[in-house]
Amino acid sequence: DGTDIWAISDNELSELRNRKINFIYQFASLIPTLNIIENVLVPTAFRPKDERVNYFDHAMELLEMVGIRDKAYSYPAQLSGGQQRRAAIARAFINNPEILLADEPTGDLDEETEAEIMKLFQRMNEEKGITFVIVTHSSELARQTRKQYRMSNGMLREA
Repeated sequence: DGTDIWAISDNELSELRNRKINFIYQFASLIPTLNIIENVLVPTAFRPKDERVNYFDHAMELLEMVGIRDKAYSYPAQLSGGQQRRAAIARAFINNPEILLADEPTGDLDEETEAEIMKLFQRMNEEKGITFVIVTHSSELARQTRKQYRMSNGMLREA
């Protein structure tokens, strides 16, 4: 959007990240004492209260989209690794980011679920304009993206 990130304060940079960027970490990183719906809603805690009104319904829709709506009130320890990963993916979409940084987003998913998640990413890109930056070792996953870059000898090059 043209914001010079080198010219803004740390607080402004944090606000920018909270509103425009989200992450899918290599590991699910769910909070074990919160149930799945609460984990998905965590990023909304930093939004003004009046903006949080409809997030619960949105969170439930996201859980439906990743196929674990029935696990909304379960705790992370009660879910498989793949289900935890899908909860983390739902959490990444809760604030409607413009950019989503994903580190091995389908690392612990079976092939069928990986394909479903990639279709979801493509749909979110087309419908909501979300830009995805995906880091992966999977050539198959990389082939499904519009552009690929490789890191080689410390240099990032277009593949």
